[in-house]
Amino acid sequence: MDKNTIIGVSLIAVVLIGFTFLNRPTPEEATPKEPIEAISPAPAETTSSSAVLPTSTDSLAPETSPLLGLSGGQEQIIKLENEKLVVSFSNRGGAAVQARLKEYKAQKEQPLDLFTPEDCSFNLPLRTKMGQVIDTKDLYFEPIAQSDTSLTMRLRVDSATYLDFAYTLVPNDYRLRLSISGAHLDRLFPSNMRYQDLEIGQKIRRQELSWQNENQYSAIYYKLFADKVERLSDKGSKSEKVNERISWIAFKDKFFSSVWIADAANAFESSSLEQTVMPKDGEYTKDCKVVTSFPFSNAQDASAHFTLYMGPLEHHLLKAYDQGIEEDGDRLHLEHLVYVGGSVFRWLNVHLIIPIVDFLSKYISNWGLIILLLTLIIKTALSPLTFKSYMSQAKMRVLKPQIQAINDKYPGQEQAMMMKRSQETMALYKQAGASPMSGCLPMLLQMPFLISLYMFFPTAIALRGESFLWAQDLSTYDAVISWNFDIPILSGLMGNHLSLFCLLWAVTNILYSRYTMNMSATGDNQQMKMMKYMPYIMSIMFFFFFNNNASGLCYYYFISTLITILQFLGSRLLINEEKVLAKMEENKKKPKKKSGFMARLEEAQRLQQQQMRNQQKKGR
Repeated sequence: MDKNTIIGVSLIAVVLIGFTFLNRPTPEEATPKEPIEAISPAPAETTSSSAVLPTSTDSLAPETSPLLGLSGGQEQIIKLENEKLVVSFSNRGGAAVQARLKEYKAQKEQPLDLFTPEDCSFNLPLRTKMGQVIDTKDLYFEPIAQSDTSLTMRLRVDSATYLDFAYTLVPNDYRLRLSISGAHLDRLFPSNMRYQDLEIGQKIRRQELSWQNENQYSAIYYKLFADKVERLSDKGSKSEKVNERISWIAFKDKFFSSVWIADAANAFESSSLEQTVMPKDGEYTKDCKVVTSFPFSNAQDASAHFTLYMGPLEHHLLKAYDQGIEEDGDRLHLEHLVYVGGSVFRWLNVHLIIPIVDFLSKYISNWGLIILLLTLIIKTALSPLTFKSYMSQAKMRVLKPQIQAINDKYPGQEQAMMMKRSQETMALYKQAGASPMSGCLPMLLQMPFLISLYMFFPTAIALRGESFLWAQDLSTYDAVISWNFDIPILSGLMGNHLSLFCLLWAVTNILYSRYTMNMSATGDNQQMKMMKYMPYIMSIMFFFFFNNNASGLCYYYFISTLITILQFLGSRLLINEEKVLAKMEENKKKPKKKSGFMARLEEAQRLQQQQMRNQQKKGR
C-alpha cells in the first residue's frame, strides 16, 4: 500500500468517522437533562380562541359553562381496524389513544404499538364566551356513529349545540382522517374567534434493540408550508418556536412515525415545538410536545380537516402520497422522513441505490444475497477507477529505485537538501508520466458511494427483522457476545456487545493492509514509517465506531473489502511492471506539456527556493 493509497484511505476514514461522530449521541443524551420548561402558546391575536392561558377545569364553577357538565363519566374504548392498523379511541377526550401496526413486530415478537394511552396526548383548549378555557381531554364525548373504519365522537353541549370529531380509516392504508366540525358554535365560542389552539404530544417508544442507535434518529420533523422539511436536532433536548405556517408535524423514530398533516386551509400556525431526551435504555427515546393553532371559527359551517399518518418510514410508500400533485409546493414530501443523507448522498441513494435494491428484491427474498449482489454491482461500476488506482501504485513501485537514488543523492533534513529532493522527484514524475495524486483521486471519487451506503443501510426498513447467517436482524448489530456491565469509554463507543460482521470487517482490513504494505515500499524516513501504521489504526477505529451499527452495513463493508482484495490480486496478475517501466522510460524521451497541477507545484517550489535564498542573504 503506497503513500497515495494511505492518504486516500485516511481521507475516507476521516470523513466516515466524522459522520459517525455527528450521528453519535451527545453527552446530554447519556445523562438526560432536567425537562425543559413546558412550552406555553405564543401570545395569540385577539382573534385567537386562546387569548388567555388554559385554566384547569377543576377551578371552574359548574354554572360557568355547560361544557363542565361533560367532565364526568365512564371511559369507553372503541376500536377501528383496517388491513394495516388497529386504532383505539377513548370517549374521554374523543381522541385516538393507541395505534397498533398489524404487519410489524416490536422486539421479541411483541405487537408494535406506535403509541399507547400512557404516551400520547391530544387536546383542544376551548375558550368560551365567558373567557374561560376548558380542555377537551378532560371531557367525555358521545360516540354517535360507528362502523369498522369510521367513528364520530360528539361533544354535546345541549340539544342544538355540539362539537364533532369524525374519524375515518383509509382502506388498506396507514392514514386516519379527522374532521372537526360542529353546530351552533356561536353559542359557545366568542364572536371574534378565528383560530383554535391544538396541543399534541407523544413519547417516542423504543422499538429497536439499541436505545442509543434509535435515539439518534428520533426527533420532531415538520414541513414549512410550500417549503422545505425541517427538524429539531436529534442530538438532544431542544425547543423551537416556528412562526411560519406548517403543513405537517411528525413524531419520528428510526423506522416509524406518526405525522399530523393539515389540509391547506388548516395549516398549523404559531407553533411551539419541544423534545426532551428520555432516560437511557428506558422504554422511550424522546418526549415530544407541540402547541400550535389552526384556522377555525364559530360559524355554522366551520370545519377543519387533518390526516394522521401512523406507519412505517418506507420511501416509496411515503412518496406515493404526492402522486398526481403537479405543483412542488403542494406536495407533502413525507419521504424526507427517511433519512438517507443530504445533497449528493441523498441523490445517489434515491436515484441509484434504492432503485437497484428495489429491482433485486423483486426476484430475491434473501437480503444477504441482495446485499452481496449490490456490492458486486457497485464494485464493478467503480472498477475502472479502482484499476487506475492500482496502475498508479504500480508506477510508483517501479520508480522506487530511482526515487531512492534521489534520496541517497540528497541526504539529510536540511531545508536545501529537502528542496533538492523534492524538485528532482517532481522532475522524475513529470518525465515518467506519473503523478503522486493519480492513485489518490480515484479513491476519493468512490467516497460519495461509501458515505451514501453508510446513510442508506441504518434506515432501510426493508432490512428490519431480516436474518442472514448468524445475524437475526440486519437493521441492527449482530451481537455474538454480550455483557451486562459498562466498560469506561469503550461502552460509550461500541456498546456492551461484540458484533461479528464488524469484527470480520476490521480483521479483513488489517490483513489487507498488512499484505499491501509488504508489497509496497513505504520509504525509510520517519514520516513514512509512521504512515504505514495508519491503516491498522483506522481498522481498529472502524471496529469501535461501527460495532453498534447495522449488521447489514458491516456485512456490506466486509464483502466490499473481500472483493477489493480479489481486485488487488487480479491487478498484480494483469499489470506487467516491466512493461510499465519500459513505457515510462519512453515517456521520458517525449516532450512534456505541464499540467496545471504540476505547473502550480513547480511555481510553489520556485518561490519557496527564492525565499530560502533571500533568507540566506539576510543571514550573511
